[in-house]
Order: sequence, then C-alpha cells, then structure tokens
Amino acid sequence: MQNQEKLFEKVYEILADITECNPKEIQPDTNLMREMGMTSLMGLEVLVELERNFQISLDEELLVNMTTPKDIIKVLQEELAN
Repeated sequence: MQNQEKLFEKVYEILADITECNPKEIQPDTNLMREMGMTSLMGLEVLVELERNFQISLDEELLVNMTTPKDIIKVLQEELAN
C-alpha cells in the first residue's frame, strides 16, 4: 500500500486539476465545498479520477462523507486495504 504522504499528493493533484486551483493551497482539513467551490458534479469527477488512479471501485454514496482531503484519504485507505 502507498504511504499516506503519496496518497495526499495524488489526491491534492486530482482536486487541484478538477477545481482549477493550486495544489499547494490545499490542506488535509480544507473544506472542499466551502473553500474550494466544489460542486456535486466535480465530486463525481473526483470519484472517477480516484477509481482510475487507484484501480478501485467507489460507491457514489461515499461522496457525502468526503468533505475534506483527509476524508478522501480515509476512504481510499479503507478501499485499498480490501
């Protein structure tokens, strides 16, 4: 399994690409909707990118729990552990 730092880097890269912001501005506790202006459609794009990059399958219902990069990492770690 990839270490947590590499996971954060990749998640930041995906989030920055979709929200068109600088990955250096993203922190583990950044609120994706309030601070980054992420919409539900962008959330689906993030889900697709995560699935593609990590070769996993994620349920759309997980989006509700993914409000910060830290939440995304938690979901990823659980999926990658299976």
